[in-house]
Amino acid sequence: MSELSTTHPARSGGGSPSMPGASEAETRARLARIESLNPIVNALLAVDADGAIRRAQAQDEARAAGDWPGLLDGVTVTVKDCFELAGETTSYGSSTRFARMGQRDAPVVRRLRDAGAILIGRNNLSEFCLGSTNQNEHHGPCRNPWDTGRVPGGSSGGSAASVAAGLCRVSIGTDTGGSIRIPAALCGVVGLRPSVGRVSNSGVIPCSVDFDTVGPLAYSVADVARAFAAISGYDPEDPNSADVPLGNFLPDLKAGIAGTRIGLPRNFYFDNLQPAVAERVRAAAAVLEKAGAVLVDITIEDAEVAQARTAFSLLVADMAQYHLDKMESAPESIGPEVLRRLQLGLPVSGVQYAESRRWLASWKLRFRTLFERVDLILTPTTPIVAPRIYDSADMIEATRAVSRFTYGFGALGLPAMSVPCGFDGDGMPVGMQIVGRWFDEPLVFRAGAAFQAATDHHRQRPALPL
Repeated sequence: MSELSTTHPARSGGGSPSMPGASEAETRARLARIESLNPIVNALLAVDADGAIRRAQAQDEARAAGDWPGLLDGVTVTVKDCFELAGETTSYGSSTRFARMGQRDAPVVRRLRDAGAILIGRNNLSEFCLGSTNQNEHHGPCRNPWDTGRVPGGSSGGSAASVAAGLCRVSIGTDTGGSIRIPAALCGVVGLRPSVGRVSNSGVIPCSVDFDTVGPLAYSVADVARAFAAISGYDPEDPNSADVPLGNFLPDLKAGIAGTRIGLPRNFYFDNLQPAVAERVRAAAAVLEKAGAVLVDITIEDAEVAQARTAFSLLVADMAQYHLDKMESAPESIGPEVLRRLQLGLPVSGVQYAESRRWLASWKLRFRTLFERVDLILTPTTPIVAPRIYDSADMIEATRAVSRFTYGFGALGLPAMSVPCGFDGDGMPVGMQIVGRWFDEPLVFRAGAAFQAATDHHRQRPALPL
């Protein structure tokens, strides 16, 4: 996999550039956009142009011979640079001191390849997947394609920005407390956090074992659903993997949501929002109601304390434990803001950690009761649109600001998807968060698909120079 500085994607590969097949033409078009736009958005850290074109040509030949390459036939995909890839160096968004050469493909990467995906490159990210701004000390900041003076969100910022800028069709990120959903909302794309255990975490750098998930991003719910179907499944090597049947849900993606009970929180999730965010999400709720959903007023008790009880106790302690050797042996090699966040976990005592786990267990019981009254929950994904880069220098405070509505659902292990639902007065995207019962991703998809069938927000694209 070539570094970007040495890649010439428009001229890479063999065959006949003037007469490419469908997969090769799509791949070359994406690679040309990467060469033109990635210097602006810095969404990709490395690109495998030659390998992608060879794979695309092989798929075109297989299709011509009557073979079916797979569910993701010809779909261009990028992956967050925190997955192990055989024979490739994974940076984890950090310094070269902590980079590792992959011995094999992570199960998710293997499943992508088996499904026919064409892997183009690896995405920029917040260092060690820690932070919601993607302002990276080692690889440079990733920028929001809708306004390059703003952050894309994180930690999967490069994944969201790659999709938003048209550098790929689908990207794969990770989500612990919002790292897929936040950048999806800020970059105007769809991003799914699956239920914990639905997709393998093997071969991926951990943040918090109980909260971590892997999920896809794309402009359309249909593309996200298809990618999810390809990468989901039980993995005996992942201790948190759940052997829960999924079934073939894709034929029912457009089955509609008539009679689906959608809970709208009366507290916390609609407090202290930027006006445009509140307006767009409430308008989106009306669209879903018109599509047949039944809106139900709900109260989510203790929602305001969930972030402190999970993100700034359990999660910071988990992160500090995993990276303790790095903090002790080479603190100078860690970005200052990330190091400062890691150090937040050091004072957390065993008693405090146990107390937070007990609190989370009781909160989870209350959600089981809540899901007897509703089938889905709808909230804003973030309380604000993408902040400007110069307003996000304090990564901890920026993370607190944009993650108010995502950490709690992440800690619960629930499936949650951000769907673009409009723009503010400056043209910046607004996202809504659809949350489902544990392992009920199909209903989350159906709600998102029903919304996109009635709206065109996901068809809008940022104005980027080519």
